[in-house]
Amino acid sequence: MKAKDFFFKYYGFFFGLFCVAANVFAVLLADKVDFVLPETEAVLLWTGFISSHKILTNVLSVMSYFIPSVICVIYIFQGFHFKKSDKKYIKIAVHIPGVFALVGTLGWVINFFVELVFLVYLNLQTGVDFSFIIISSASSMMFLAMLSFTIIYFTLETLNRNLILPHFYPDGNISDTQRMSISSIRNMFLFYFFATAFFPTAYLGIRIFMIVRYGLVVDSYSDLIVAMELLLLGFILTLIFSGFFSKPLKKLTAFANLISEGHYDCRTQICSNDEMGVLGDSFNAMAKSLKEKEFMHDTFGKIVTPQVRDYLLNGNVALGGENLSVTVMFCDIRGFTTLSENMPPEKIVSLLNLYFTGLEKCITAHNGVINKYIGDAVMALFGAPVKLENHAKDAFEAALDMRKALEEMNRDFEAKGFPALKFGIGLHSGNVLAGNIGAANRIEYTVIGDTVNTASRIEGLCKTYKTDLLISQSTADALKGTSESAGLIFVDDADIRGRSEKVKLYTI
Repeated sequence: MKAKDFFFKYYGFFFGLFCVAANVFAVLLADKVDFVLPETEAVLLWTGFISSHKILTNVLSVMSYFIPSVICVIYIFQGFHFKKSDKKYIKIAVHIPGVFALVGTLGWVINFFVELVFLVYLNLQTGVDFSFIIISSASSMMFLAMLSFTIIYFTLETLNRNLILPHFYPDGNISDTQRMSISSIRNMFLFYFFATAFFPTAYLGIRIFMIVRYGLVVDSYSDLIVAMELLLLGFILTLIFSGFFSKPLKKLTAFANLISEGHYDCRTQICSNDEMGVLGDSFNAMAKSLKEKEFMHDTFGKIVTPQVRDYLLNGNVALGGENLSVTVMFCDIRGFTTLSENMPPEKIVSLLNLYFTGLEKCITAHNGVINKYIGDAVMALFGAPVKLENHAKDAFEAALDMRKALEEMNRDFEAKGFPALKFGIGLHSGNVLAGNIGAANRIEYTVIGDTVNTASRIEGLCKTYKTDLLISQSTADALKGTSESAGLIFVDDADIRGRSEKVKLYTI
């Protein structure tokens, strides 16, 4: 097992060792914090009691640190019963700094109460006043317990946020885990105030009181060391606190820049359950939502054309429509029924996908919109939903490009073992009703009217006149004055089913 993997597997035990090291540091500092007591009767009785009960006092001291260690081990072992994704495991992992820090101070609290019990016992036995020893012990315990808690919590919390939690939960999403009170930004600042201002001031006040009240000896050297340590502690806490906020804010800034560039798969990796973690998870949720919307937006633009998609997404979802002047195109493959009989369905679908892709490029390149695929046929609109001044010209140019594209596609089809295709195109210009048609809970954007029916009939007449392109008189009239109209060839006055008047047809 690699050292890195070993560390992440047993990081709880390494955190426990750090707690022990922090308490050892506090024990070494205890001599500097304790008051220099005068040789009074109470002091002599107390030191004599400790000397005559060394085994008892040592056992109790060991127990006071052994019990917190057992509590920490039990807390860690709870996590072995859960999966990394389990909410209970996340809670245990998130709370390790707070739990270890609180439990790490128990030794000092237990030691103080053990001493208090012994001092009360001696008072009852001798009647001597031990109040100044109790005050001295309480102030030292308060200072050292605060120091131990601060070192343990903020060191482990820093490691947890920047190393452990990002390793196990790279996507974050742990902010909804039940939060310890110390984990909120407000409470951390309150603790910062107590650690850097209130506790030092209280300790100094108690020290002055003891000097004045009991005439205790002042050890200037020890006081200087304690003052320097308090300054160092305040400086370190300031650096840690600034890191708790500056690093997440930098991550959020970089994340926002990536989002603005369309990188919706990125994550903030702010792994904490305080307010910054909530903000980071909110950013991640926003990115996920934007990715889903982008996916739906792109998918919607494939089911319907992008122009129709944008038309509908702009709020045009009510049933009904508007009268527009458009050119309607119908394009149909010749002999497709016979072709289908001689090819497996999978091969037909592949052929149609390639064919439709080629036509779609030509149509959209000239501002056209594919309204629907009808089997092997295509219905395209020029002038709806986006209005076009020269929709007849755009449709005609698209038809000519489709001719060229079909020639290129047939060469590719031949190389791939597909048969060559032929098509017929019919164009007709006129007014239509364009809009949403269908049921109240399922609509389709389309156009209806005589113009649509006529365009379909004209496309069908391509078989009769053995040509691949026919345009109506209305489309030809719209082309007058353009270079495209010069090459038009009159075909016939054709009878159109459903119309009483004949329609002049042209080709090129």
